[in-house]
Amino acid sequence: MLGGLYCMYDKPWIWDTRHCWVNYPFHEIEHDVWWYYMMEMSLYWCLFFTQFSDIKRKDFAQMFIHHAATLALLMFSWANHMHRMGSFVLLIHDFSDHWLEMAKFAKYGGYENTCNVIFVVFASTWLYTRISIIPTIILYSTIFEAAQIVAMFPVYYIFNFLMTLLMILHVMWTYYILKIAYKGLISGDVEDSRSDSDADDEDDIIKDALASSEDASEEENQKQK
Repeated sequence: MLGGLYCMYDKPWIWDTRHCWVNYPFHEIEHDVWWYYMMEMSLYWCLFFTQFSDIKRKDFAQMFIHHAATLALLMFSWANHMHRMGSFVLLIHDFSDHWLEMAKFAKYGGYENTCNVIFVVFASTWLYTRISIIPTIILYSTIFEAAQIVAMFPVYYIFNFLMTLLMILHVMWTYYILKIAYKGLISGDVEDSRSDSDADDEDDIIKDALASSEDASEEENQKQK
């Protein structure tokens, strides 16, 4: 996040998204934006491949779609000189992710109060950036501002489709975040609701097996009678 802020704080399109489209596609690629893009793309390629060896969680399919859509956005925006809006999207995404990792570190280290505080910061930044800024500023700009300034072309629709897809995934993950926050308020303990997917599935399988075996035994008793 700090690296992204250092690269982007002085870019005019961060403060006025119309600069993403005025004089498009004749936008120079600044040296720091080039490095920012390459580092972020390397990160998402790494996440794309390592997700197959990570613990399978309830949102594995959503995470797969998210990484694939993000990589497609990065490549499309870079190839079509949409790097201004693309770098803005990257910056917004970087604001909340590290807080979640810090909360996990505190959780695994046994610092429950620290974990709870960091999770509140994470949830606040997530809601502000992913649920507020992306639809009201970024999607508004790509759908409405761009249509008023730039002649439409096929990649424009692909770009907006992928951005809308990411927004849908953000809404789904917001459900998980609010669910964790609700459980934390009730129990005083923050627990990732996705992490219990395997255990929940096993419990359901065991319960179904027990129920079916009980039904079978009851049928046999009835036949014997």
